Amino acid sequence: MTDESHILRAGSADRGPEGPGLPQRMLCQLFGVQQYPDVHARAADLRLRLPLGRKRLQRLERIREAGALFIHVPKNGGTSVCDLLYGGVMLHETWRYYHHVAPELCQTLPSFAIWRDPVKRFVSAWSFARRGGTSQVRIHPSVSGLYRSFHTLDDAIDHVESCSSIYDLDHVFRPQSLYVCDRNGRLAVDQLFPMEQISSLPDLVLTLHGRVVPHLNGNSHDAAATPAQAKRIRQIYSADEDLRPAG
Repeated sequence: MTDESHILRAGSADRGPEGPGLPQRMLCQLFGVQQYPDVHARAADLRLRLPLGRKRLQRLERIREAGALFIHVPKNGGTSVCDLLYGGVMLHETWRYYHHVAPELCQTLPSFAIWRDPVKRFVSAWSFARRGGTSQVRIHPSVSGLYRSFHTLDDAIDHVESCSSIYDLDHVFRPQSLYVCDRNGRLAVDQLFPMEQISSLPDLVLTLHGRVVPHLNGNSHDAAATPAQAKRIRQIYSADEDLRPAG
């Protein structure tokens, strides 16, 4: 297994409408990823410095201007927080990525993220993935066809269990620990709030005081995991279970 496999066990904003061009596809192949934005994530894993494009630099500046670093964990209500805090959609970058490309953000700004029960998150991700996403956020073309074939929750669980690298998965199926922990698996953000508190964030995060968190990118569904499915999901995302906020 690759060096990311312990994370499994324990989007798209930088591409055009037709997907990555030839140079980008070559970089994906070189770094062993399917989605072009993951080239930068993989470079951060390998401690390699890559030049940042205009959009990436602009997103970093929006974080500086906002005065807080929000780690947008997929399927945890982060689209609403990003819109409120940064005025738009942000990529699903990890804390490790920010520490690599702009360490001063991690050192000087308060940081926070949202945690969600792994089973509820996985069921939501499965529903989201098999629909191809929502009107606001789409599943990456490299996996959209496969994910539409996940007719049952077990299909999605089997797929995640079979992947040897997190980069074989779309962000919605990647573990929460990947986004909020450092290289040693330690929680790196200053505050980790359960998703049930998302409407209360303006009372908990100084930079959000006086605002109202909107409800964006909703993904309604009536699916539920069986006890056997829930057990498999919690085993896959055991590192996420370990991060469960107290209370």
